[in-house]
Amino acid sequence: MEEGGRGRRRPIRERIHLSRHSVPGSASFRSSLAHPVSQTQFPPAMGPLGRLNHFFWQYKYLFVPGLLFTMISAGFQITVPMVVRQAVDSIPRFVRLYTLYGGTPAQAELYAYFFGALVLFALVIIALSGTSGLFMFLMRQTVVVASRHIEYDLRNDLYNHLQRLSSTFYQEYSTGDVITRATDDIEKVRRYIGPAIMYVTRSLVMVLVAASVMFVISPTLTLYALTPLPVLAVAVFFMARMVHHRSDQLQQQYSALTSRVQEALSGIRVLKAYTREAAEAEAFDDESQEYRARNLNLALVESAWRPSFLLLVGVSTVIVVWMGGQLVAEGAITIGNIAEYIIYINMMTWPVASLGFVITMIQRASASVLRLQKILDREPDIDDGPQTNPAIQSLEGRITFRDVWYQYEDEDEPALRGVSFDLPADQTLAIVGRTGSGKSTLVRMIPRLLEPDAGTVAVDGYEIETIPLRTLREHMGYVPQDVFLFSDTVANNIAFGDLDAGRDEIRAAAAEADLVENVENFADGFDTYVGERGITLSGGQKQRTSIARALIRDPRVLVFDDALSAVDTATERNILRSLRARQGSHTLVIVSHRLSAVQEADLILVMEQGKVVQRGTHEALVGEEGLYADLYEKQLLEEEIQAL
Repeated sequence: MEEGGRGRRRPIRERIHLSRHSVPGSASFRSSLAHPVSQTQFPPAMGPLGRLNHFFWQYKYLFVPGLLFTMISAGFQITVPMVVRQAVDSIPRFVRLYTLYGGTPAQAELYAYFFGALVLFALVIIALSGTSGLFMFLMRQTVVVASRHIEYDLRNDLYNHLQRLSSTFYQEYSTGDVITRATDDIEKVRRYIGPAIMYVTRSLVMVLVAASVMFVISPTLTLYALTPLPVLAVAVFFMARMVHHRSDQLQQQYSALTSRVQEALSGIRVLKAYTREAAEAEAFDDESQEYRARNLNLALVESAWRPSFLLLVGVSTVIVVWMGGQLVAEGAITIGNIAEYIIYINMMTWPVASLGFVITMIQRASASVLRLQKILDREPDIDDGPQTNPAIQSLEGRITFRDVWYQYEDEDEPALRGVSFDLPADQTLAIVGRTGSGKSTLVRMIPRLLEPDAGTVAVDGYEIETIPLRTLREHMGYVPQDVFLFSDTVANNIAFGDLDAGRDEIRAAAAEADLVENVENFADGFDTYVGERGITLSGGQKQRTSIARALIRDPRVLVFDDALSAVDTATERNILRSLRARQGSHTLVIVSHRLSAVQEADLILVMEQGKVVQRGTHEALVGEEGLYADLYEKQLLEEEIQAL
């Protein structure tokens, strides 16, 4: 998959070397999403999230200790209110004893003893809290780290799968949509696997243990004290839905704002040429104002959450003090129990309040898994199959088309109609014709970027489907109409065709593409950064860099899809001279609107409405009536007019 970038990032060759390595766990992720029952043995009834259960088993060495640490941490934290109860209950007893022994030497000893007891209580509370915090740290270092490992697996598997998908996929999905799935959706899945599961486990332990302890002390007071908590859970749930809805609106506007900036920066030359800076700034301001408005709407809901949370906590505390005071007066509980209850209520409030947000996280993760699954379940339209012969490892370059037909899905008429030809290895084929005649469609079938609806494409007599895709494309150098350059140096963009190439090979390829003189005039020579999509280079320089990228791999088959359209005639002659010097070492297929570029071809195909209407050499075609002679005379006339 093509990739752009900003700034001085890791060089292309390093990025490609990294992507060649297999990613641990990545293959298993795709299989677990695509075949949840057969691979993970979980029933479909578990829903989309059940398809992630494979990872819990894969990273059980982190999840099992993590859940254990969660329970231990909660256990130590639950013990703290019990110690507080004992400390509070000891105060009335001390006061009675202190008063009883007033004016005696024992009073001073009692004071010292009680002071030491309070210090001991404080140290025990600190120790319990510290131990709880330690196990909470260990919990995060296992569960959250496991979620990061899974995030790594997801993202790399998705990226590797995206590179396998055919061009038809990218016609259906926008770049922004794919990027969102590779970033935001995977992050939502990670939050479910890590924080959501961690919060749910800890909350369940806290609520169940605390409620059980409270119920043992006083069932009546427990029922009264916990009454506001379900109200809190429901309120937080609906508030979380509002936050979710407004967050989605905010995210959509953020995407629109980002797209506006990206388009403006990519088309900055056009903006300046048409003096549209002010209008673009006004449009950006409108988008920014909408983003600010949606941000404020979200902030309004979020700011109302904490006061509501504190209000219900306060109500629970009032109930405990009021009802508990009556029970203390009756002798059913102690004052220490009231303090213990208040702490338990505060401990339980956050787990209950977080339930709404956890549910939202789970809902988002479920939707994200479905969105990821749509991509990962998508099989490449073009890939190796049962008919592929792995023994085919080298190619000479003979290209054969037999009655090839092709029609795009969104077109009413075929783009190719019964195209046939046989090009021996090491010869040159030129394809000419008016715009839309099917030239690019034809040459895209040679590296198998498209597959015919009917007919046969063969290389060296092998039907193209039987040749391993990697072998086929490693023997080809393809220069498309739309040149793409990475945001990297000129040298690294050329070396993209051969990641092991040294500076001498890079310079030699640039020389064949008639690029060296231009590059040497740059401030940093071959180390000059070309900017986003090569924005700092002219159209001709971009094309020649792309040509050098194809030449450096010394392929058996070179395919130029109108790759000389942006260069002048002198540069075109120099490049063609370099290609002729390679005669006998490669097969060349060239599409061009300039007939001057095809005159020395061994075979010229003239196309019209998807058909080959003429074929032959330049001399033969000029001598017969037809489209080629008309195009040739027209271009001669244009050259004469330009010479005046």
